[in-house]
This record gives sequence, structure tokens and C-alpha cells, in this order.
Amino acid sequence: MEVDLHGNSPEENKDEFDVNMTGPGENSTSFSELVRIGLPVLYLIIFLASVMLNGLAVWIFFHIRNKTSFIFYLKNIMVADLLMTVTFPFKIIQTSGIGPWNFNIYLCRYTGILFYTSMYISIGFLGLISIDRYLKVVKPFGNSKMYSIKFTKVASVCVWLGMSLLALPNVILTNVQPTRDNVNDCMKLKSPLGVKWHEAIIYIDMCIFFTVMIVLIACYISISKHIQKSSKPFISCSSRTRRHNQSIRVVVAVFFVCFLPYHLCKVPFTFTQLDTLLDEHAYNILLYCKESTLFLSACNVCLDPIIYFFMCRSFSQRLFNRSNIRSRSESIRSLQSVRKSEVRIYCEYTEV
Repeated sequence: MEVDLHGNSPEENKDEFDVNMTGPGENSTSFSELVRIGLPVLYLIIFLASVMLNGLAVWIFFHIRNKTSFIFYLKNIMVADLLMTVTFPFKIIQTSGIGPWNFNIYLCRYTGILFYTSMYISIGFLGLISIDRYLKVVKPFGNSKMYSIKFTKVASVCVWLGMSLLALPNVILTNVQPTRDNVNDCMKLKSPLGVKWHEAIIYIDMCIFFTVMIVLIACYISISKHIQKSSKPFISCSSRTRRHNQSIRVVVAVFFVCFLPYHLCKVPFTFTQLDTLLDEHAYNILLYCKESTLFLSACNVCLDPIIYFFMCRSFSQRLFNRSNIRSRSESIRSLQSVRKSEVRIYCEYTEV
């Protein structure tokens, strides 16, 4: 939802993906060169990995029905990851500096918006998955409409529609005629109303993230307490309940690893005028942290398939069937069957 992926003026563009990384002063050349060489390579790696992993996920999910809310939410995350992956080639071209002089207009107006919109859509669905796990574990026999697939579809449409409506004005209001003087600063390509809308979106994004984080933590704590209570003597804890607990753990881990560092680094850029408070060295270190954590957020497209594989039984079974590989549980059952057959044959032989 945030638009500006770079800019030459950090005083006007503190929340953006800055190619030249020019902090206060003129002595950021070495860091700028490191960004120009290293970031395209890193984004190329995750782009190729995402194409392979999510391409496989698309094929598998195509053969899986929407039997549960969990599967439906995972499919939506997969689509958001694919949309984010589409933006990576533009990032590679832009950060490497091999595009034409006006290439930046496409990032400011389209792919930058798509990148952040996809990221916050993924964050929203991770929050919905945590609520779904909470309902399935702590209140498995409730009568609320939230248990139905119909509610799942409505909630999914709301996420996509809400994020799209927030992002659309950024596309429309990035309408200033690009020139060689303003093309490297996305904020200068916005109308005055576009600048105000962009600032408002920054705060909305922060609220979305921290709200989802609170929901994740609350659901995880509730599920963990329920699991501990169910594990006491004389109270059974089903394998399905434990599986739901593992699901929320993986979701929380992916959420905190990918998104929390970036938003923590983003806070001081959002609420303070860092260029007036920090010296050049400290400012550039903070910029480095922000760009590194933004890349970590992009790595989410490669970590989400891990959720699909380990937490979605239908997904892993379809993958094993496709690759002719047996899962561990299937191998154990097969081995036990063979041993039982051997024992039966031996007993028959000794009786004779």
C-alpha cells in the first residue's frame, strides 16, 4: 500500500525504498554501491525461489477443494505472494540502475503499490488464520457464523477489497508529469492530495500490522493455555488439537520473522524527523536496517510454502502422491503392516 520504493531526498521520503540511500550529507557512496550491487542479487534469488515454490503450490492447491477455512485462507495468501513476486523483477531493474531514466514512474505508480498491498494482504490473512485456529481449538463446538466457509469467503473478499480501495488512490494520485528532476522521488510525482493520502496510509498500515500482531499473540496464548489444560491427566488431547497448536506456532514464527523487524525499523521514520535528530552515520545505519528488514519482509513469499507443507495435511499428501514419496506416518504404517505379515507367516509356518 505504500508506494514509494526509492528516492533521492530522504527529508521528503523517509518511508521509502531508497536506491541511492543518500542520508544527510554527501558521503553515502560506498553504501549506495553496496545497495546497488547486493539488493538486485538478493531479490533475484528470492524471485527464483518464489517462482518454484509458489508455482508448485499453485499446482497442488488447484487439486485441493476448499474443505476448510484454513485451506481457503492459505490459497489467498498464495495469490498475494504471487502478486508480490511479480514486483521483484521491477525492483531488480530499478535497484541495479539498468532501466531507462523514466523507469521509476512505473514503480511509483504501480509495482510499488502492488508490493505493499500484497504484503498487508498477507498480514491480514495471517491474522484470520490465527482466529481460525483459535476457534477450532478453544471453541470447537461453537455455533457462530465464523465457523462457516461462507464467512471465510466474505472475510477474504473484505480483506482484498479493503486493501485495494486503500491502494487505489495512490495509483490515481501519482499523476504529476515525470521529468529528470522529479522522477527519482515518488513523493514529487504525487499531487498535493496524493501526498496527504500517502501519509495517512502509512499510519493505517501501522495500525493494521500492530492490530494483527496483538490478535496473533492473544490467539497463541489462548491456544497454548488450552493445550496445557487438555494435557493434564485424565483429559485427552487429540492429535488434531496438537496439529492446530503447531499451525499457530508456525504462523506466529513467520509473522514475527518476516514482518516485525521491518515495522520496528519503520516506527522512527514514521513518527520523527530523523535527519534533524541524528548525525549522518547513525541515520545511515538506521536506513540500512530498514532496507534489510524490508527485504526480510519480501522473503515471506518463500516462507509461506513452509506453512502449506507442514501445516496443511491435504497439501503435503498431494505433494507426496505427486512425487511418489511416502510421508513419515505412511512409512511407519507400512512398516508395521509388513512386520505383522511376517509374524503371521512365521506363526503359520511353526504351527505346520
